[in-house]
Amino acid sequence: MANTLFKRILCGFATFFLATSFVHAHSGPLSEIAVKACDVKSRSQSCQYEDGHQNLYIGSCQYMSETLMCVRNQPIQKIETDSVSKQEAKDTHEQN
Repeated sequence: MANTLFKRILCGFATFFLATSFVHAHSGPLSEIAVKACDVKSRSQSCQYEDGHQNLYIGSCQYMSETLMCVRNQPIQKIETDSVSKQEAKDTHEQN
């Protein structure tokens, strides 16, 4: 009986910590970038922004908790870096 209680308590703590880390993952610098993407825009205008991992977020400006921010409404797109583009150009040239 004590073993079952211990497992329930442990499971409760694990759920709590996972939930709080999930919430933290959806706040912070990315949210600040999303807000800046709508600085000079109005609600429903299209917007886009990049994160630090070559991801492009495309959406529209929407109010979230009274703050206008870019809300993604399309799949996240990968941005090609110069090194990838140069390698692709090299591969294409070698094939011809």
